[in-house]
Amino acid sequence: MPSENLLDRADDLLTSGRAGQAATLLTPVVGAEPDNAVAWLLLARARMALGSYTDALYAARTALGINPRGVEELFWVSAAYTALGRHDLAITAASAAADEDPGNPRPAERHGRALLAAGRTAEAETVLAAAAEIAHYDADVQVAYGMALFAVGRPLSAREVYARALRIAPGHQRALSELRRLTAAENQIRDADSLVRLADAFAESLRVPAGGIGRPDQARSALAHVAAVALGVCLVALVVLAVLIRLAGVEVPMPLLVVVFCITGSAACLTAYTRRLG
Repeated sequence: MPSENLLDRADDLLTSGRAGQAATLLTPVVGAEPDNAVAWLLLARARMALGSYTDALYAARTALGINPRGVEELFWVSAAYTALGRHDLAITAASAAADEDPGNPRPAERHGRALLAAGRTAEAETVLAAAAEIAHYDADVQVAYGMALFAVGRPLSAREVYARALRIAPGHQRALSELRRLTAAENQIRDADSLVRLADAFAESLRVPAGGIGRPDQARSALAHVAAVALGVCLVALVVLAVLIRLAGVEVPMPLLVVVFCITGSAACLTAYTRRLG
């Protein structure tokens, strides 16, 4: 299949949330065509969606090496740096992307979000205020601006901006989600001190620590899945034994009952333990 068709297919897979399949499809493409910046960018997007941020950064930087002033390349380099907690580099890349294409709302939003992730809320509010004024038609930028407003302690202004985003794009999921979060916080505001405390907590929730975004422990997830399946099987076995004993009059050996009860109890404990860890 020609690489153009493969790239279109990978883009469709990413759009539909199947990043793993997209990454599998793209890996041989970048191997065969190492100068294909589009393929590297798609691979960066797939790796970001999978939480493989170091690999995403490598792919995005490779694309940037091919197209040194590319806005999309700088965007994904910045996003990967943010996820890794390398904020100065993320902000620099986002700022460069915004400078390359001043009227484009995507790098402007990325710049603001990079600043929020670094804990530089006042700067983020300034950057996103300008972006929201220019890109008054872009709901994503409006939502990012609203988040910055709440982070600096201006919840009423944030509410107005979220409402603006919903007028631009009715049903916008990010706007609705942030509006719900803002409403829950507003219910706890009693005075100036509580406002400051809640705004600071919100700003902290947006900050990415220096070590980067933690990835889920795959081994722990697998253990939790096995424990849950084992518990389900044991519970079914107990029900079957109870039916056999009660209705069919089958004599089940006591050692077998003891073993099943012990295994069920162990599976229940392991399930509770893994859920507590998660």
